[in-house]
Amino acid sequence: MKRTLLCAAFLAAIGYSLSAQVKTLQDSLEAAYVTEVRERAKNTTQTGLIRMDARELKSGIAVFGTPDIIKKLQMLPGVAAGNELMSGLYVHGGDGNDNLYLLDGVPLYNISHFGGLFSSFNTDVVDNLDFYKSGFPARYGGRLSSVVDVETREGDMERYHGTFALGLIDGRIQVEGPIVKGKTSFNVGLRRTWLDVITIPAIWYANRRNGADKDVSGGYSMTDINARLTHRFAPGNTLNVSFYTGRDNLRAGQETKKHQEEHQGTDIMKIGVKWGSLTASVSHDYEYSKKLRSKNMLYYSQSDSDTGYNFSFWNWDQGDNVTAMDDKNTGHIREIGLRSDWNWLPGSSHRVRFGLSAQYHWYHTSRNYTSTTEKPGALPEKDAQEESIGYRSFEPALYMEDEIFLRYNLTANVGLRAALFKTGSSVFFSPEPRVAFKWLIYKDLSAKISYTRMSQFAHLVAAMYMDLPSNSWMPSTDSARPMVSDQVAGGLYFTPGRHWKVNLEGWYKNMDHILVYNGSNTFTPPVTEWEKSFTEGKGQSWGLEFEGGYDNGKLSLTAYYTLSRTRRNFEAVYGNWFLDRNDNRHKINLVASWHFAKHWQAFANWNFHSGNRITFPSHYLVNGSSKTYLYDAPYNHRLPNYHRLDVGIDYFTTFRNQHTLQVNLSIYNVYNHLNASLAMLETLPDGTFRGKSYGLVPIIPTITVSYKF
Repeated sequence: MKRTLLCAAFLAAIGYSLSAQVKTLQDSLEAAYVTEVRERAKNTTQTGLIRMDARELKSGIAVFGTPDIIKKLQMLPGVAAGNELMSGLYVHGGDGNDNLYLLDGVPLYNISHFGGLFSSFNTDVVDNLDFYKSGFPARYGGRLSSVVDVETREGDMERYHGTFALGLIDGRIQVEGPIVKGKTSFNVGLRRTWLDVITIPAIWYANRRNGADKDVSGGYSMTDINARLTHRFAPGNTLNVSFYTGRDNLRAGQETKKHQEEHQGTDIMKIGVKWGSLTASVSHDYEYSKKLRSKNMLYYSQSDSDTGYNFSFWNWDQGDNVTAMDDKNTGHIREIGLRSDWNWLPGSSHRVRFGLSAQYHWYHTSRNYTSTTEKPGALPEKDAQEESIGYRSFEPALYMEDEIFLRYNLTANVGLRAALFKTGSSVFFSPEPRVAFKWLIYKDLSAKISYTRMSQFAHLVAAMYMDLPSNSWMPSTDSARPMVSDQVAGGLYFTPGRHWKVNLEGWYKNMDHILVYNGSNTFTPPVTEWEKSFTEGKGQSWGLEFEGGYDNGKLSLTAYYTLSRTRRNFEAVYGNWFLDRNDNRHKINLVASWHFAKHWQAFANWNFHSGNRITFPSHYLVNGSSKTYLYDAPYNHRLPNYHRLDVGIDYFTTFRNQHTLQVNLSIYNVYNHLNASLAMLETLPDGTFRGKSYGLVPIIPTITVSYKF
């Protein structure tokens, strides 16, 4: 019996030791992967490239309990965030609609939920991200300002595991594992909000207080589903099937019963908004030899929005009239694409990439408005308006780029992309040269310079600077030509020690044929004659970016600083150059993380930037009892400077079965500084003006519990 117990104890000790070694090996492999990603980013020839792995994307502050890729990118130098808490990305003076978002190589047109409160990328399934601000390789095209290339992770081929997380407003679950060990795997992630569940008791309480004469309804829900299936026929021969769908559903309503003497009627208000995206792709990676490999992909992408409202008013004073108004707006874009990308190593001095792509687009936008008045004993009076427009476009492109090793310390990336775009009788051809050089001055110091031309054939038709479901995409036409940008960037990149890095980069970008909305502020942009509501103009942006960091594995400190200028010139709006809405002269981000104990890690971010700009009248003319306001320039006033501090702390522990529990507490805007979100103009008794700004976003604490199994 004693021998049996001793043997059992000995085997248990061996098993525990092996488990600890496996855990240590897993940690070391993850650390090696992070190091490899960072080294590739440092050694690449391109300027303006940031590479992040899954660990970086999931760590840090999680507003509302959800790690957000776009919020991470907003902190980087050269990037403006726009409205607070939104998913805006204004890169090197861009307009926010000129960023190319790729999910497993598929273009994604709608990248945000809840009007931009958080993005569509689920970090539980993301493997890595490449973010280009300049120096775009020739294989990318179709947008002016940036490329956000997100790759999801292949499922584990050997064992089943996953993650379950519960945050402030959503829950997430991710599962992966083998279907056939060593050959076929899956990785599935699901994310959903429960705001609609939370609002049920609130609506019930409101209706109870309102009594029988008023009934309130409503709710909001969001769902994301990511799935990836991987099959390895043989080493160097892999098939991937990827799928993503994201849907938002917002509804609100109120019915009010009105009593006038012996008469009774009901006022009805209903609002419904649905929007979302869907992507699907099949890709095949094949290695013909050590010198030649290819990736061929067929994909489908769509983005939809459906916005509508219904108002019905009972007017007893006008003889029991009932007036009803219905407005429905829809916008759709469909895209089928084919890509073939090849990598060829003809010799030790060249690394050649070449390929082709073909995209077929369907654009469709419609608006149906109906107003009906019903009078007792009379025929209904009806006014109906219907607008609808659709386009079909074809966009083929060819590219070739060569990474040339000119000397042991000098490399060049020379490429050319040629794109064609056809809509109806309109045909546009865009040659886009790309060139980048890297000079390794000595082993820890390098210099880079690049030039890129980019073209964009799709225009976002939006009446406001918000990511609203009523916005729609339209193609380039003879009246709305493709947008073009030319950008020069360069910098110095220095690693003075094992744990240190210092980067200094500058850019100058010129943009042409960009559009600005010249109509009134409304949630519904124009449909059939949308080109007439937009004015064509130019843009310029230039600046300097600084990044300095220290990282010893436990303590990480990073400082980002941007000095920039962004301006616009629209002759039909204003006869001279004027500063852009998101012209933030100074931007500072300080980021820190500290693994101060075995189970604890702390985070802190401090954010500062010069205030966004707003248009205020500078003079007014008095004509009798009325005033006519005059403006000396668009965006002629700056809002107060923006600043806030976010902090967070992680507690994590690993059980003997290798399951991990993690608790994250994040506090957004710790010192509760109400940054200006909007501003209004007040007229004082003496006739002078005074601007008054209003802050909307207070301190937001969030707790998230994650369990990895």
